[in-house]
Amino acid sequence: MPAKPAPSPEPDPTPAAEATPAPEPAPRESATADGRLPAGMYQFTGTLPTQYLDVPLTARPADGDSPATVFAWPFGAPADGRWEPTRRKPNQVADNDNAAPLSTEE
Repeated sequence: MPAKPAPSPEPDPTPAAEATPAPEPAPRESATADGRLPAGMYQFTGTLPTQYLDVPLTARPADGDSPATVFAWPFGAPADGRWEPTRRKPNQVADNDNAAPLSTEE
């Protein structure tokens, strides 16, 4: 005679553990908490040359002979309203960088 199948187990009366909480939303793309934009490539949109001492960098606006400064900000550009994201290649290195200047071609 074949063996009788075992009865299925009773469901556990205790409620299931709560799911892990949802992760916090990512920070807004406009500015980070420390007053900087996310890391990336930015073009200077200010009207006057500006020095940034933390890089150090002298950012220059576009004039008739040269384009505006495009810089790769590794820790994010300052959120001072003078930088906008761009897909252009950097045309300037930090002022204290001993490397040869970058090409101004796009």
